[in-house]
Amino acid sequence: MSLWWSLTDHPKFEGASLDQQWDVVIVGGGFSGLWTAHHLLSHDSHLKIAVIEQSTVGSGASGRNGGWASALYPIDDAKMLKHFSQEIIDSLHHQLRSSIDEIGAFASKEKIDCDFHKGGSLVVARNGGQLERLKNSLEEGSTFLDAQETQSRIRMNGALGSSFTPDCAAINPATLIVGLAMSLERRGVSIVENTRAEFSKDGKVYVGDKRIKAKAVVRAIEAYHANSREQLPIYSLMVATEPLPDHIFEEIGIHNRETFAEGAHLVTYAQRTAENRLAIGGRGAPYIWGSRRRDSNELVKDIHEQLRIMSRTWFPALREFEFTHAWGGAVAVTRDWAAYVRFDGSYGELGGYAGDGVTLSYLAAAAMADLVTQKETIRTALPFAQWRSPLWEREPLRWLGVNAAIKLSGASDVEERITQRPSVLMKLLAPITGQ
Repeated sequence: MSLWWSLTDHPKFEGASLDQQWDVVIVGGGFSGLWTAHHLLSHDSHLKIAVIEQSTVGSGASGRNGGWASALYPIDDAKMLKHFSQEIIDSLHHQLRSSIDEIGAFASKEKIDCDFHKGGSLVVARNGGQLERLKNSLEEGSTFLDAQETQSRIRMNGALGSSFTPDCAAINPATLIVGLAMSLERRGVSIVENTRAEFSKDGKVYVGDKRIKAKAVVRAIEAYHANSREQLPIYSLMVATEPLPDHIFEEIGIHNRETFAEGAHLVTYAQRTAENRLAIGGRGAPYIWGSRRRDSNELVKDIHEQLRIMSRTWFPALREFEFTHAWGGAVAVTRDWAAYVRFDGSYGELGGYAGDGVTLSYLAAAAMADLVTQKETIRTALPFAQWRSPLWEREPLRWLGVNAAIKLSGASDVEERITQRPSVLMKLLAPITGQ
């Protein structure tokens, strides 16, 4: 169980009988599906909407992630400029930043105690290679902090500098998604848990052998759309400490609950929770042949132990304290790392957030609601709207390439620690990652 679920009550959502005519049926009870319902009701409060969830609300990545409501987007501006104008890209970033505040306002209005706190985010350089890359990749709105300025915010062992953006909030994602589901239920949405839905080739939804009648269907299952060349599941694992005494935070900082990460190639992310724990995550679990999603990959003991070691390397004071939680989940990655929101008039799907889904799902769902209700807005012109990524390679190339990328990322971090320069190995990754 994730730390977040251990702190969150999970009510049951049984919903109404599916044997009726619906305006919109959404398959998937995570952020993508529930935010889609939320935005649809903002367009028309009388819509009859059903959400079908195979397990329980938020049981996937939505209730297990790092709790970053950030303005991050999976691909950089230079790549998007090949297809979109600077105006559209600027609009995307503006919409993402605004979405963070809208999520916070929603939680406040609905009295959802999800520990939302917009303290910004730090990416810390711990060697010369990371520092050079950090200085050369500062995004608009981010500030470079030298070693002394970094120490005033976070005293991570070996920190040489960092970048800071104010555009990130720390949350308990499980509490947020439960609160969102309860809000939707109060507004008339029927949420049906523990019910498996299947899709036909023409986008119709079936439960068992019965077709569910709906004017529009939205598939919002993200990484659970596995066994496909359209996207693949990449596993991200997390650990969390016991509640830490105040004197530890006097030693390590993070006084404004900034989210933080090391500027490594192998992704890391962390936050100080409202209960004064550190929740720390990272990548590194292997990709499974055929883009299969497997629960066992969410609990790879070696990766969890590496995360504990990394945490104690960052903050040696943690050696005195226990790590009480370990969990993981899968995120969906397309071949070009691009998110997507597609709708053809009766069938839609959204996802491909590559781990940046807490805020991006809110914005993507708003675009989906616009498309379903046939409203042309700035959101329906954003880079993810109606985007279709190329397919991943067939096996065994996919298995070899993705697992090689995971190994090379780790090796590149070792290289930078040794050479104190940006990794040469990382140049080999470009054909694999599409980045």
